[in-house]
Amino acid sequence: MTQQTGKKQPIRVFLDSTDYSRYLVQAGTHQVTPSGLGELLISDGLARLERGDLSALGLGTDRPASQDSGSV
Repeated sequence: MTQQTGKKQPIRVFLDSTDYSRYLVQAGTHQVTPSGLGELLISDGLARLERGDLSALGLGTDRPASQDSGSV
């Protein structure tokens, strides 16, 4: 894990209620705060993107991964 230095900048992320519940369960299961879990997930996701792993973005489909995956 990288060491954080300096002032942290806030971001806003909106989750539907099901994802929010899953998020809180994972934070509790792994004994981290929700804020700490968010930092870890963002760091991991950025590292993956920088390595060229675009799978989480759903670029192989017509829609970003954050949108419903039902057929049109």
